[in-house]
Amino acid sequence: MEKVAIRKWSRNYFWILAGVSLLYLGTFPFLRIPALIAIPSIIAGWFYYKRGGFIAGVAVFFVNLFLIDKFHVFEPNQLFQLSNGILAGHFFILLTSFGVGYLRREIEKLYLVQTKLLFRDRHLTLVNMATRTILESRDPADLYFRLLLILENLFVADYAYLTLWDPALQQVTLVASTRNPNQPLLGNVLDSEDAATTRFVLDSGQVLFIEDAQNSPYMVNPAPFREFQQITKSAIVVPLATREHKLGTVILVFDEAQHFNREEISYFELTGAQITLALNSILQERKIEKQLKESQILSAIERALSESEKVGLNLVLQLIVDSAKELIPNATNVVLHLLDPEQQILTPRATTAMDDTGDGARTPLKMRLGEGVAGQVMESGQPIAISDVRTDSRYLHQSLPVSYRSLIVAPVQINDRRLGTISVHRQGVGAFHPDEISLLTSLGIRAAIAIENAHMLEDIQYALKETNALYLVNQKLLAVLDPQELMQDVVEFLSETFEYSYVQIFVADSATGDFVMRAGSGEIGRQLRQQEYRLRAGEGIVGYTAETGNPFFTNNADKVVTFVRNPFLPEIQSKLTVPVRVEGHILGLLDIQQLPPRQLTQRDLQLVSAVADQLALALQKANLYADLQSSLQMEKSMRNQLLLADRLSTMGRLLASVSHELNNPLQAIQNALFLLREEQGLSEQGRQDLDIVLSESERMAALLARLRATYRPAHTEAFHLMQVNDIVEDVHALVATHLRHNQISFEFHPDPSLPQVPGLPHQIRQVVLNLLMNAVEAMTEGGRLMVSTAYFDQAQEVLLRVADTGPGIDPSILSTIFDPFVTSKDYGTGLGLTISYDIIHKHHGRIQAGNDPEGGAVFNIWLPTQEKQA
Repeated sequence: MEKVAIRKWSRNYFWILAGVSLLYLGTFPFLRIPALIAIPSIIAGWFYYKRGGFIAGVAVFFVNLFLIDKFHVFEPNQLFQLSNGILAGHFFILLTSFGVGYLRREIEKLYLVQTKLLFRDRHLTLVNMATRTILESRDPADLYFRLLLILENLFVADYAYLTLWDPALQQVTLVASTRNPNQPLLGNVLDSEDAATTRFVLDSGQVLFIEDAQNSPYMVNPAPFREFQQITKSAIVVPLATREHKLGTVILVFDEAQHFNREEISYFELTGAQITLALNSILQERKIEKQLKESQILSAIERALSESEKVGLNLVLQLIVDSAKELIPNATNVVLHLLDPEQQILTPRATTAMDDTGDGARTPLKMRLGEGVAGQVMESGQPIAISDVRTDSRYLHQSLPVSYRSLIVAPVQINDRRLGTISVHRQGVGAFHPDEISLLTSLGIRAAIAIENAHMLEDIQYALKETNALYLVNQKLLAVLDPQELMQDVVEFLSETFEYSYVQIFVADSATGDFVMRAGSGEIGRQLRQQEYRLRAGEGIVGYTAETGNPFFTNNADKVVTFVRNPFLPEIQSKLTVPVRVEGHILGLLDIQQLPPRQLTQRDLQLVSAVADQLALALQKANLYADLQSSLQMEKSMRNQLLLADRLSTMGRLLASVSHELNNPLQAIQNALFLLREEQGLSEQGRQDLDIVLSESERMAALLARLRATYRPAHTEAFHLMQVNDIVEDVHALVATHLRHNQISFEFHPDPSLPQVPGLPHQIRQVVLNLLMNAVEAMTEGGRLMVSTAYFDQAQEVLLRVADTGPGIDPSILSTIFDPFVTSKDYGTGLGLTISYDIIHKHHGRIQAGNDPEGGAVFNIWLPTQEKQA
């Protein structure tokens, strides 16, 4: 560098030399031609300093004498006259050459001193600037780039690289370059060939000057700048190291060949030492800040996790993954797996929010022990770091490629008990430091403690919920006597308290054998009840549980052959069904359904079984109470009916007595009327009036006869043939007036070929009267009453059909219409149809009740035409 500066000074002082020569020529004009030889003397003095100028001056003197004598420049007489001038001129040339050499030496000394002062001043200024840059910058990428710009300017390099040495990973990383400032380089790990230069310089601790980069064994341009190796001529590698710390190197590259002396190289060493001190100071400061921040984060995590009883397990798990992402910078995603102790499967329970990289856009995998990196960590209990998931065979590849490249997995464990794993993803290859692995392991221990505390809290809360559930059922057992209300309260309580997706209770239908849903939680239960949702015997898990009598639960319903999916919950995977039974008799089935990701456990089975046992006792008590109430009501009704029957019997006897008493005077009246009709002299009008009186008296006698037959006391008697058509006519005649008063038309369609049937006419008459009166009472606003008979020869049966146009029979009592005390009338006794049923059954016939689709009630009575043995 000094020789280059001297050459520049030589060009400047050449003009000084030219000026001296012109001065000489102007002083001795008579020697202009031979004196031109003085110019080389002066030039020699400039380039070869004092000695060269002196020797050149002496040589010029003799050369001038030779030229004067050779070419006869002066005449002999002139030569003697000018000898003193010639000597003085040559002495001037000698003195000038010597002076020029001396002047050159002094000028160079002054210039070198000035150059060194300027260089040192510039060096100190730029080194101070670099130091300030290191101390003031907070962004590592910006710090490294600005530092290289300053060093590139300081040593007039074409471009520069900065590499850092990681003693923990034993690797060299390229972190900055001025070749392409827009290319991100943080975390670009160099291969062994590129890292060899940095390793050598750090091991030697000396500046490495590469004068000919093309033929040097050291690689100057690391990847990804390998293509610039062909245009690089020289380079110098400055170590950033002290006795205790090796930080890395600065590589200064020159596209033109350079040469540095020992003094200049010492500047590189001094600069490297000063930058190392500043850089080491800031790195240590940042390391302390990082450790402090990590400690603060871990303390905050520990405080937050210590309050896990206030937030619950799910929030604790989310807090753990969020804390891990904050603790380990540049993590793209964090996933927490917990071990399912029953299935021995690692299940993802928490993950950080999705980011723009797409990492985590797919659901994390479930893994068995020993499967994938997380499964291996669970088996070994040691953390595993994967530098590149695309090439490492331990990584369990998903069906779709992932965006991250490196991965660390640490166990979530306390002592030797492993609860799960925590995984952290990054995009770069080999992006994790051993300190981060240790940090994640420490977080895993804290997370395990928090999860254990949350589990203990959940166990306590769950036990409390169990106690409350059993207490509620017991309270209901004491307070609620309605089975439907009791079942609905239980399913709503279980759904709300234990956060089950859906709870329902099935009860067997004694008529069909199907299992009918009687109580269901929420809106789904209401809709299913409206649809009278039912399952056939043996159908689904409910039917299977009823057949086996044993509880059944699964967390993978799709694999259960008998599973019948709830139409309103098609995503159900977890299902638990427990029989509700007392002394081996199943009263119903308690069915629990859970949506993923939540699953049912043995704890749920124990809880639901306990609730089912308490519910069975409560239902038994409610059913017993309902039966008791029904029995009491029946007993009360029977007492009333007995009293009514006694009154009716008394009224019947009174009516028979009255009709007998009325019959005697009526016969006397009839006899008198017959005698009167035989007399002569009656006018035609009088005879017509007498016939009317006789007709009405005969009708009154017939009416009294039917009343005596209807209310004649029952007694054991043998069947004899009777005509059903005649019985209908007799009853119609009895109620005709009542029909007219109620605006009811009567239609009778008898079968003219109807055979006689064996039976007791007065009892069949009582059945027909009961059916007609019931029809009249049902048609409060009038209507039509239709009676018909028919004969079925093949079945040898007579059909009597009674239909009306009233509102019909209430569907709720249709199936029990012939049971005692069943009635829809406010003033009815509920015994009329029961007595009718017994009469028809006594006649070996059948009676059936139903509703006409067009409206009204229909009763069909079949009586056999042949007498049968009882």
